[in-house]
Amino acid sequence: MVLSAGYGNTDSGPDFMNARIRIGNIIWYGHVEIHLKSSDWMMHRHHRNAAYDNVILHVVWENDRPITRTDHSEIPTLELRQRTDLKLLDKYISLVNTGNPEIQPACHETLRFIPEVIYLSMLEATLITRLQKKAREILKILAQCKGDWEETTFRILCQNFGFKLNADAFMELGKSIPFKILKKHADNLFQIEALLFGQAGMLEADYQDQYARELQKEYSFLSVKYDLTHHRLNPVIWKFLRTRPANFPTIRIAQLAKFISSVPYIFSLFSETESSEHLMNILNASPSEYWQKHYTFDKLRSGSGAKVGKESINNILINTVVPIIAAVAVERDNEALMDRAIAFLEKIPGENNRITKMWNHIGLNLDHAGDTQAAIELFNSYCTKRLCLHCRIGLCIINKL
Repeated sequence: MVLSAGYGNTDSGPDFMNARIRIGNIIWYGHVEIHLKSSDWMMHRHHRNAAYDNVILHVVWENDRPITRTDHSEIPTLELRQRTDLKLLDKYISLVNTGNPEIQPACHETLRFIPEVIYLSMLEATLITRLQKKAREILKILAQCKGDWEETTFRILCQNFGFKLNADAFMELGKSIPFKILKKHADNLFQIEALLFGQAGMLEADYQDQYARELQKEYSFLSVKYDLTHHRLNPVIWKFLRTRPANFPTIRIAQLAKFISSVPYIFSLFSETESSEHLMNILNASPSEYWQKHYTFDKLRSGSGAKVGKESINNILINTVVPIIAAVAVERDNEALMDRAIAFLEKIPGENNRITKMWNHIGLNLDHAGDTQAAIELFNSYCTKRLCLHCRIGLCIINKL
């Protein structure tokens, strides 16, 4: 009897670590290895590897030979072939071979017949998984920033102001200038613009506009004062092609500068504010006058206004604010904060992309960003990998087929 399966091992060594199993009247503590055939144990030379000496159970489909540890003691083997209903295996094979996993889930033809409670519970689980993943990534950046939450939040915010196309470039911009320097100039939008555009490598050209030339002078002074020039980025990293003018990195940098000048303490704003509407209003601020009339330096544009669009604000809330709250929740083991992160998502409209459109088309109702984030995680982590046996929806379908 398996009393505890232990935990999956993603490193070298046995597949499951620290399991607890009762064999007869004896309870064994140790590891579990899984193979298709028991002879694979010998093929993989585990019988000569001391890392496998603590294996207490070998789980196989076919037990075609006894296997031993390095001291030649035999390891108990559990054969599944005689214990498995082959009809279930046929159902599983039929399900996972349905359709193209890169385009749609295997359940695309049967999802609409699944009880709502099944897929809702799966979405709840995948949403928590996604938030925890994002939290762990942020905590890695926090470690790189030596525990400085303001600096960490600034880098994450920069990355998401680049959205998909310029995300990496914006992250490098965030790394190129300490946030504490920008905070010193929070009351001067022009100086923040000079620092950001200068570090982005965008002030190297021979510009005609007075505004651009004044930015160059200001950056020349500030970069020497703070010893920034050796961290300045190469302007070729910025992508303008196949990008709508409203998404040009120049516009996004101007919007970021305005936000920083308005809110110098971004971590406390993101982690403590309970109103998503309040954050949306702050993020909706207009950049400086020059960028309301230009998309790039020296080139006037028709029309006016260059606020961060509603869809972009929602994107920042989903991919910056909520993950920051989740990261703090994980760091402090605070369940209430994780609940607040989820509540934020439930107030934000769902994303509209290839994956969410596909789910809606095949019958999965996605009402808000919490649903769409969960559905994206479900598709990427389960459907594309055909892990139907790990999915409550897949298990339900197999039992119904």
